[in-house]
Amino acid sequence: MKKLKFCICFLVCFSIVFCGCKTPNPLFPLVSELRSDVFSGSSENLSLTACYGFNETPKLNDAKIGERVYLLQFKLKDKSTDQTSYGIKLDFNGQTYKSDFKLHLVSHTLSAVIEIDDFNLKSFEVTVTYGSQSEVITLNSKVPENTLNYTSALDCLYKEQRALIDTYQNDNGDLELEVCARIIVKKEHAYWYVGLSGKNGNLKALLIDGITGETLAIREIF
Repeated sequence: MKKLKFCICFLVCFSIVFCGCKTPNPLFPLVSELRSDVFSGSSENLSLTACYGFNETPKLNDAKIGERVYLLQFKLKDKSTDQTSYGIKLDFNGQTYKSDFKLHLVSHTLSAVIEIDDFNLKSFEVTVTYGSQSEVITLNSKVPENTLNYTSALDCLYKEQRALIDTYQNDNGDLELEVCARIIVKKEHAYWYVGLSGKNGNLKALLIDGITGETLAIREIF
C-alpha cells in the first residue's frame, strides 16, 4: 500500500514538473521587427495614424538580433493646408514625449517617431502643433479585442509550419533567421504578417489569421 501511494505521488509530481517545463518557442528571440498595435484618429484638419512595436537597431539582415528599440511611429495628413513644420507631444506615465514630423520625399508622407517603452494604451491623446496652431487628437487602437498577440501567433505558426521553419536550421540544428511580425487590420479583422529571413537569402512571407492562428498564405520572396 505504501509503495502504491509512493508511486502515485511520484507520478503526480513528475506530471506537474513535466507539464510546467514547456519548451520555449525558438522564434521568440529571433524577432527583429514587431508591430503589435495600430491606431488612428482625426480632427477637423488633421488625420493621424500610429503603430507601436520595436525595431532592431541598427537594422542588419544577418540572422542575428541586436538591440531592440520600442517606438511609437506616427504618420500625418493635413486635410486643409500645407504647413512647413509639424510637431507632436504625448504624455505617458508622468513623462512628456515630443517629436517633429519629417517629410519623406519619395512617399510624400509626414512621419514622426517617439522612443517609448512599455506603452500599453489602447486609446490616448496627442497634441499636434503646426504654425501657430495646435490640435488635440484622440488615437484609438484598430485591433479587435480577441486578436492573438504576437507570441500566440508565433506559437501557432511554429506548430503548424514546423517543417518550413526547420529549413532555416544550420548544421548544428540551430535556427539562423530573423523574424518580422506585423499586425494588420482589414475590414475590422486582424491578421499577422510574418516574414522569415534566412542568412542564405531564404525569404518567406506568411499571412496568419489573427483570431484562429491559421496560416492563410505562404509566399516566397525573391
